[in-house]
Amino acid sequence: MIRKYFKHWAESILGEGIILLEAVDDEVTRQVEIYGETIIWCDRMGQSDDRFMLADQPLSNLGLGPEDEVAESDFEAAWATARGPR
Repeated sequence: MIRKYFKHWAESILGEGIILLEAVDDEVTRQVEIYGETIIWCDRMGQSDDRFMLADQPLSNLGLGPEDEVAESDFEAAWATARGPR
């Protein structure tokens, strides 16, 4: 099992932003989308905004490479912000 983290540019109905992805092997397992002050999370169990869903394409189809990888700590910090206090 190989876990990797990626960051890439995105555009949605909320404008331009970034998406951070966690992938295990070739499957996206968690993601955070950031559009200005709006931060959205998605995982296998659900999402914070019904307009945004977890990527359903295999990682290999998303065109992300080593240049798009980020540290686990960067992803986890964004995830914690998106999920907020529990």
